[in-house]
Amino acid sequence: MRVALIVPPDTPVTGGNFVSAERLKTGLVSLGIETRVEKFYPRMRGFDVYHAWNAVQVGMRLIEHGTDPQKIVVTWTGTDLWGDWIRNSAAIRHALDLVRHQVVFTPNAKKRLVSDAPEWDSIVDVIGPSVDESLFYPADSPGMRDKTPLVVIAGGIRPVKRSAWAIDLVEEARQLLGYDFQLAVLGPVRDFQEWDRVLLAAKGKGWVHIIGEKPKESMREWYQRATIVLNSSRIEGVSNALMEAMSSQALVVATNIHGNRYLIEQGRTGFLFDDTEGLIKAFRFVMENPDQADMMRYNARKRILSRHLPSHEAQAYAAIYRQMTWSLCSRGCEL
Repeated sequence: MRVALIVPPDTPVTGGNFVSAERLKTGLVSLGIETRVEKFYPRMRGFDVYHAWNAVQVGMRLIEHGTDPQKIVVTWTGTDLWGDWIRNSAAIRHALDLVRHQVVFTPNAKKRLVSDAPEWDSIVDVIGPSVDESLFYPADSPGMRDKTPLVVIAGGIRPVKRSAWAIDLVEEARQLLGYDFQLAVLGPVRDFQEWDRVLLAAKGKGWVHIIGEKPKESMREWYQRATIVLNSSRIEGVSNALMEAMSSQALVVATNIHGNRYLIEQGRTGFLFDDTEGLIKAFRFVMENPDQADMMRYNARKRILSRHLPSHEAQAYAAIYRQMTWSLCSRGCEL
């Protein structure tokens, strides 16, 4: 069996879809499945399974370029479900109707999808994403965290991540709480208009540090150093950055949206916020209750280890691939 894990063509190597595909590839190879990670290109050929990491940017385009829908698996990764589908479900539904294996990360995501396409109920599977806990682990000592409170945001700079807004939020926290919060902005530039907004928001603020794109191997140190890892996204599937941070035993403060609610139990494994007032309340708690904040960091890593192991993710997808190939192959095919 030859499997292609296909990500959108503009995905950087540190982007969520690419990281997810590479992680899954490692797990599939350990199961004896020949696997490649590819950026989408027209008329891909030579694979038994074409696994699209984004329903619109990859799944629909595979079909447009002649790939057999019966050989396609679609994973709905975030913006495709919570953005594209909500805006134009009818066209996407029509295009993907012959794809018989579709995957979402959470039960709530499946509910969102089948509310518009009830006939898809039996073809949508829920497979939670994972994180490499051997790469993202806690510091040996809490002393690893910066003495000056450090807020870290991680992810590609594009409108959906609202990195410029994050700068405004931290500025308000500095003013209202009186702490010298430093902000590190990590991630590749994915949208130059948002990049301009980030530069404008950061102008004249020496406490804002634009770090840029970092290899995933170096991200653990940033999570370990952070007082708070902040997520300001408008839409998320399930954020790799948040899972990595939680696995590294960081304390996460994140927008109260579907994907973040899946990971974060309010006040136990992190904080969710709806507005500036909610963020200020969370920041104040972290700064004024260090022992309880450390317990939340411990709970966050425990949550990841109990539900998000790469081996479970790989086994779940491998079962789908085998089901697909058996249904397409005559007896005696090499699987």
